[in-house]
Formats: sequence, structure tokens, C-alpha cells
Amino acid sequence: MFALRASRSRLLVAARRPTLVAHTSLISGVDVAVTDLIDNLNPNPSATPDSKPPTAGPEGYPPPAVPNPFNPKTSQQFAPLRPKYRLHCKSTRNNTITTLTLPTGQPVAWFSGGSCGFKKVNRSSYEAGYQCAVRMFKKIEEIADKNSIEVDLFFKGFGQGRDALHRALMTSEGEIVRPLVTSMTDRTPIKIGGTRAKKARRL
Repeated sequence: MFALRASRSRLLVAARRPTLVAHTSLISGVDVAVTDLIDNLNPNPSATPDSKPPTAGPEGYPPPAVPNPFNPKTSQQFAPLRPKYRLHCKSTRNNTITTLTLPTGQPVAWFSGGSCGFKKVNRSSYEAGYQCAVRMFKKIEEIADKNSIEVDLFFKGFGQGRDALHRALMTSEGEIVRPLVTSMTDRTPIKIGGTRAKKARRL
């Protein structure tokens, strides 16, 4: 019984040996293929590990095609970024408020229907919004004469002053300010569900 088991184990070992030889030959073939691939990728096969990298020569390396913006010597070639001012137009059913702020959010100038001489219900009229826009455009022109600026326009609310400012921007009175506007954004909050509405104002 013991001799039968020993002979059976020898047959199993003998049967597994060809597969081991086949795997060994496969691995050696992959090594040869990888070596050939590395030799083909090497542009200079005659170079040795001790060889030195190429030098720039007496004239030095050629200048880059694009100057480095972080280098103080070459950064002067780039035009400085223009500051972006923000023009906010808040138009409600009761008033129209236009505010010009710095890029940091600090207000520079503001006009409303009341500051333009309109009273009570007339503060939210189309004419009040138009006068606010015209006075704000004059303020922006004064700043643009001193420095080159850009303006981001933000709307909030669905009052008549919203349409008045947009129309004024498209007319000859906004001809100088119109090229300075780079973006227009609507920041009107839209109520979906939420809490109870505010009590209606009675005039």
C-alpha cells in the first residue's frame, strides 16, 4: 500500500514538471521582449551609464518660447489684470437701489429712487430706475477715465428698475459703460415653499 502511494506521488511530480518548464520558458521570453523594448526606446545605445548629459555650450540654452509669468524680469511683458468692479441693481416693488462696489465688496457709490428726488410710490417707477442708472454710469465713467476697469453686473428683484437699467445700458447713455461689462448675473431668490409670506404693504 505504501509503495503504491509512493509510485503515485512520483507520477504526479513527473506530470507537473513539463508545466513548470513551460512557465519558466514563458517568463524568460517576456524578459527578452522587455529587454528588446528598452533597447529600442534608447535613442543612443552606445551611451554608457557614466556618460554626462548634454551641455548648453558657450552661448547657453535658448530662451523659452513662452516667458515665465512668475519671473520678475519677464512678467513685465504681461498686461496687468484689470480690477473688476461690481454693479448691483436691487429693484423691488417699492424702490430701486444701485450700488457700485470694489472687487473686495467695499461700496464706492450708490443711488436709489429716493436719492434721485422721487417720493413714495414713484421711487419704484421706471423713471426712477432710469435716473439711478444714468447717474451710476457717470460715476463709472469717472473711475474708468483714471484706471482701466471691468464691471460685473448683478440683478436682484423683478421691479421696474431692473428693466430701466438694462434699457439705459443699451442706449447712448451707456455707450461707454457697455464695453466694460464682462458678465451679467441674476441673483433673484426664488421662493419654493418656505415660511409664511411677509404682510403686504398698504399705501
